[in-house]
Amino acid sequence: MVDVRDGEVEEEEGRSSWLRAAMDDEGVSTAKVMKLIEAYCRSYIWSGSNTITKRALIAWDRMFLPKSVGGYNLLNIRIWNKAAITSVYWDLAQKKDKMWIKQIHTYYIKRQSIVEMNIPQQASWMVRKIMEARGVIQQLPTVQYKRTTTKQIYLGILGSYNKVAWRTLMFHNEARPKAIFTMWMKCHGRLMTTDRLANWGIQANTSCCLCNEIVESHAHLFGECKFTNIVWGRLMQWIQISVSPSLSYTQKMAWIIKQAKGRSCKTKIVKMVYSEHIHGIWMERNNRIFGETMKTAEQVAREITCFCNIKAKGGMREKMQQLMY
Repeated sequence: MVDVRDGEVEEEEGRSSWLRAAMDDEGVSTAKVMKLIEAYCRSYIWSGSNTITKRALIAWDRMFLPKSVGGYNLLNIRIWNKAAITSVYWDLAQKKDKMWIKQIHTYYIKRQSIVEMNIPQQASWMVRKIMEARGVIQQLPTVQYKRTTTKQIYLGILGSYNKVAWRTLMFHNEARPKAIFTMWMKCHGRLMTTDRLANWGIQANTSCCLCNEIVESHAHLFGECKFTNIVWGRLMQWIQISVSPSLSYTQKMAWIIKQAKGRSCKTKIVKMVYSEHIHGIWMERNNRIFGETMKTAEQVAREITCFCNIKAKGGMREKMQQLMY
């Protein structure tokens, strides 16, 4: 007989191995654990496994940025922790009517200026960390004079960046998460097309595997390829939108960005269809290269419409059910 519990124990040991790696002679280091958590999250996103790797197509720090500036809005645990401590310091500096704040003022601050006083070394580690947050406050002038939320402090620490033109595609998009992620990678120009592989010195057939005509690039694969345009034209016909089939990649992106503005049902449908379209083309490309299988443009378009119908909700579902493929 096979003891199922042995397998459960092995699985549990596997999940906790990363924690044991962060332990030293003195115990668990919080900084090491947080670093390992980030390493495993980063590795899982880029490799799909629990093996730590430094390979990344987009800088990890960029993924923490808001979607409006080209990030993926992941939460940076370290910065959020710093923002939360800064929020507590603001309460302390404003002498909020709380018992613990009165105690700190009585025993450590003693009517001194909390901004200029030396941090009392006899205070606990927690109190010292709270008072050290005044450096963050000084770097964020708007926080010094008015109460802000932890989220606002967090965004202030992240810094300000220029907004990307395609930001509207990332909001209120009902497509599958993996389709949105593929589209996000495409908008950054970071998908591993063969022209990029060739620039890295990797030997590969650079011809587009969908049309077998010219070198595969982001602009060609998602804008100029005949196969892609057939799929896109079929999808536009399905959602009853007229668009010129001769648009270049840049012109198509400008048209999509314009159509993606607003929160109407039509806008949401366009964003979802476009995201699923990009993901469908990329998957078909990968299947032809690595899986040695291929579908016709009609099959790819029909598959995309199925995913869109499944993901649609509320008014979008009712609208899409009226569309005939």
